[in-house]
Amino acid sequence: MGPPIESPEILSLNNLKINLSQDVHNHLATQYSVFDETSSSTSREYHHISKILECMKTSPAETCCRVNLIQSSVEEVVEELRNHTSKMIDNQNHDYIVGRHETLKDLVTIRSKPNQSNTTDAMIYNCSVPPNPECNNIFPNWPTRAEKGWPMSHRAIVVGRFCGEAVLRGANIFVRGILSADAGITDEEEIAVYADLRSSSEKSVPRGLMLANYSGRCVFLGVGKSCCKRSEYFAQSAGLGVSMIQISGTPQPSLNSILVGKMMLQNLPSVCVAHALDPKPGEVILDMCCAPGGKTTHLASLMNNEGLIIACDKSRKKMVGARDFFQSMGATCIIPLALDSTKSLLEDGQSWKSPKDMVASASSANKDGLLNVKGFYANSFDRILLDPPCSALGLRPKLHIDAQSSQELSKFAEYQRRFVRTAIPLLKPGGTMTYSTCTINASENEDMVMFILSEFPSMKLVPMELPGLPGLPDRGLTDEECQMVRRFDPCDEGDTMGFFLAKFVKSS
Repeated sequence: MGPPIESPEILSLNNLKINLSQDVHNHLATQYSVFDETSSSTSREYHHISKILECMKTSPAETCCRVNLIQSSVEEVVEELRNHTSKMIDNQNHDYIVGRHETLKDLVTIRSKPNQSNTTDAMIYNCSVPPNPECNNIFPNWPTRAEKGWPMSHRAIVVGRFCGEAVLRGANIFVRGILSADAGITDEEEIAVYADLRSSSEKSVPRGLMLANYSGRCVFLGVGKSCCKRSEYFAQSAGLGVSMIQISGTPQPSLNSILVGKMMLQNLPSVCVAHALDPKPGEVILDMCCAPGGKTTHLASLMNNEGLIIACDKSRKKMVGARDFFQSMGATCIIPLALDSTKSLLEDGQSWKSPKDMVASASSANKDGLLNVKGFYANSFDRILLDPPCSALGLRPKLHIDAQSSQELSKFAEYQRRFVRTAIPLLKPGGTMTYSTCTINASENEDMVMFILSEFPSMKLVPMELPGLPGLPDRGLTDEECQMVRRFDPCDEGDTMGFFLAKFVKSS
């Protein structure tokens, strides 16, 4: 007989604390201490970051759908989304408001109407098991189950952390995301859903583990309806496993495979990027880090699919996937390249060719059909979208953050500077560049703007008429410059992901 199985730690979403290492917390807290002037000098350094981390457990209240103007219209998408969400009143007991965004012309928003079901959602947020007012017990022969913290009224499953974060965004659960499950789950049975909270460095839960043998740390996400028997969860490699009925936190519409090619789910700050760059039909544009391709297709949509967009990522696998996505969106003006943008500046100016000529003369790889282009010459692009790899400390929802040290964060800033050093020579005089990240770390945001302005006198920061907050003070920018950039704070009334956006013009 083996050693006894440890009891799991089962949390409500309300009780879950998103922890940072002390080093990372201190690094971020000093950047935001200005927002808590009423607190003591010590506590104010931590208060705002703590509020941000609390907000990051849930999705923004508004779901944002960016319309693909190449293959649809805002009016058509609004009508179809209203028809789709009206069916959710019966399935999820939620009624949704669908409408156009007040300032972004191609953005449609969806928000749950306040009603009785929202009260139940709030109750689930505070619970570690489904509400059981009738005291149902389907486990009379398992008296220790309740002591371990599992529900007595429902069978349960545990999904992976990334799957759990997708559930909080409104996604249903595919079988590949399920790690552990109670015995005896049947098709169409209502079940409790939990997410495993272990970090990326910890040993993962073996798929197919009986719930009775699970001893990890997990959080209650809500209730769903099983789409198959338990045995099929782990026998199949694809397919829908659980259709969610109610989730913890803000209600989110399930939009899996809805209006494919006509729209895509995209966070509001991300939608702002292409509008800031403001592409025009016929221009030549570079997206230096495009995968998975949402911002790239937005550029194509705004320029009526007329012109040339060079879309790069150093991962060949990602670019093959991005190419398929571009095709599904009808964005034929995009040329996908497996290219490390930090090495994309060609130095031999004697044989200067335009990006159009470079693409026209390039051969394609036999393996996947991507063009073989090694780089481009200086002064080649009218506009450049630079959204480099970052620490991603603004993404929502988050159930865990892996960042361990400020030194780890500093490596992102070093990498981002390499992209900047390549981007600016590639930009034509008079051209426009946007710089954006999905992090709240000022070292990758305001500090990067300071780096660009100080190292490249030809680059001028320009204002944007877009939603968002001014930049953080005390990072070297003037008050006027802080007003020009756009910062998005998860605990601001705008209720968005954490994000940063700046716009530059290169002098002629």
